[in-house]
Amino acid sequence: MSSWPSAESDPAGPDPAEPITVLGSGWTVDAEGALHPTLVLDVLDRPDVSDLPRVHALDGVGDLTTSLRPDADGVLLDVAMTSPVRAAFSLRVPLPQHRDVLAAAAAANRLVLATTEPTGAGAPLWLAIELDGPRLAEVLAGLER
Repeated sequence: MSSWPSAESDPAGPDPAEPITVLGSGWTVDAEGALHPTLVLDVLDRPDVSDLPRVHALDGVGDLTTSLRPDADGVLLDVAMTSPVRAAFSLRVPLPQHRDVLAAAAAANRLVLATTEPTGAGAPLWLAIELDGPRLAEVLAGLER
């Protein structure tokens, strides 16, 4: 039995305004052995987001923007893609449990978003995004006060 959480299905469908849950964080290792800060997302009820890694692999990232703001529990990361497909979603990244990965993402100006269980069968699906590292560092510093 997998430890991968299951979501209750809402007949009306998911609320796209509701932030996606971050299940975990860690590091993705590329073919050269470099580490990339990674968040694992619960996208079971968000097929619009779970399909983005496939689109990313076939067509590239396209036009993507991000914005960051503090939240009562951590950081809210908003992501909007306008090409090759339109998609928009938010992540609520709770602190302090994901602080180290967010700090590394701020330093690298990028973050990997995994949409499948990293230890599951087959290759994990992920989307690499660029973000405003200095703004993320500013948000993190403001939350430490």
